[in-house]
Amino acid sequence: MSSTVLNELTSQLQQISSQPNAARSAAYARLLTELLTKDISQLDGPALQQACSVYLQHAVFSEQNSTGGGLIVGRNALTAFEQHIARIARNAAAAKASEQNESMQDIDAEKAGKSALCDPDVCRQVLEDALDQVQARVLSFEEQASNLRLQLAGLLESEEEWNEAARVLLAIPLDSGHRTVSDHFKLSIYVRIVRLLLEADDPVQADLYLKRASMVIRNVPGALPSSAQRTAEAEAEAEAEANASSSLEAASESSASASLEDAKVLGLQFRLSQARIYDSQRRFAEAAVRYHELSFMSEIDEDDRSMMLSAAVTASILSPAGPQRARTLATLMRDERTQSLPQYTILSKVFLDHIIRPDEIAAFEKLLSPHQVAKLAPSNDPVIRMQTSASDSASGVRHAPLTVLDRAMIEHNVLSASRLYDNITLDGLGALVNLSAEGAEATARRMIMQGRLKAWIDQVGDASESGVDSRSGVDSATASRGMLFFLDQGRRAENEITAGGLSASAKAEAAFDGDDASAMNAPTSGQGDLDAKWTRRWDEQISRLTDALEDVCQHLNKKGLSSSAVAAGV
Repeated sequence: MSSTVLNELTSQLQQISSQPNAARSAAYARLLTELLTKDISQLDGPALQQACSVYLQHAVFSEQNSTGGGLIVGRNALTAFEQHIARIARNAAAAKASEQNESMQDIDAEKAGKSALCDPDVCRQVLEDALDQVQARVLSFEEQASNLRLQLAGLLESEEEWNEAARVLLAIPLDSGHRTVSDHFKLSIYVRIVRLLLEADDPVQADLYLKRASMVIRNVPGALPSSAQRTAEAEAEAEAEANASSSLEAASESSASASLEDAKVLGLQFRLSQARIYDSQRRFAEAAVRYHELSFMSEIDEDDRSMMLSAAVTASILSPAGPQRARTLATLMRDERTQSLPQYTILSKVFLDHIIRPDEIAAFEKLLSPHQVAKLAPSNDPVIRMQTSASDSASGVRHAPLTVLDRAMIEHNVLSASRLYDNITLDGLGALVNLSAEGAEATARRMIMQGRLKAWIDQVGDASESGVDSRSGVDSATASRGMLFFLDQGRRAENEITAGGLSASAKAEAAFDGDDASAMNAPTSGQGDLDAKWTRRWDEQISRLTDALEDVCQHLNKKGLSSSAVAAGV
């Protein structure tokens, strides 16, 4: 039966070829409609593929219809071909969606009245065959080939073949001199490629095409929030001009315009892709800002906005400890929506510069994506590499962070230590962050060099020397092992005491001691006085605790215990 259909199709195509140009286009369209709507029982998948190939050879790529004045006929025939396939694919998808809500029917009943093109595999093969044939004359049928690639990419995307879909879209010429391609169309293709590559876990290639999209996005009215309102009138005028264009141009661009998304949607997709790329590249500070901005967009579903907010919190916690992260954390803490997130507990502790314990880190690790707990490359620090040995590994001594999460938490704990201590030995710092003294030194040194930690490291001296360091009052034997001295971290300044990030001047202390509120140069009643009072009490408590700790250390030193034993005991 299939051979009979093919013979009849060939005969009809030969008859149409003898007609004039004006009549051939309509005749090809009628024949194509009859061919593609045949039931699967009359024309199965393989037969339909052969029939489509024969149709394209005669109606599109023949010498008569691909050169000279007949080129218009060939273009119209190929446009009708891709439009028919697109319409059948849409109807099949709608039918499949409706059948999911109904009870299972007999297989023969399901196949009745359906074209073989409803099968995704058959449709994919037909599109691939058509693209193989058009490749030889792609300059003559560039727009039609692009529309066929868009359809094939959509089919592959629905089957979650992300790399193949991106590869198909990459073959669409966007800078060709044979036709004019709008910036809107370029942006839609670039953003779609970026999203597909991100789904395929290829952020490097995705970043490349995101940069290309960033070069045209400002030329698309309404794509960026800053230009959405300013270009509203220009967008309306552009739409009016498009409606006033000739009917021939409208017919040739109908498929491409139908596939374009709204400029604002493209802008949101661009910004989301940008945040995901920053996240995958471990640029967590930038990713947190982008995610948080997206969490306020009303165009995004409520569930997706919650996911954006959660991603913003996670990225901010993983970002490098320092002033930039502090600003981001403060913004997130002011957002009332974060209180409902599972990361809120660790978010609040990080914001308040609390030491994060191992059990809290383990609980937070369960909420992270694989790339956020990826292992880091071995350290290139020469001191650490010299200290690393098999015995150290066997004893569980670490000289550097092992994962992205590990590095973020170690840096945070170092910064938290600067809020608690004036100085600390490198051994003690290593014990605090679960690193060797060399690893703790390398971490502190890197943070100092990057301007994220205000401190200085003292390693001057020799273990054979004795006495007291004139600068710090620390025994030289202890100083020779390395000391980290913290400078002003917003906790201590001249004539100022602080606690928990809240400051109270010496004038305030004198005012409370002398019951003279005027010395504070502040309101004498209300919330301000209450905050200053509780701040002073908290500072006094910390001062007493620090004095007691110093007494214990001096007592242990008198007993002859080494500083390493003290650090190990801590």
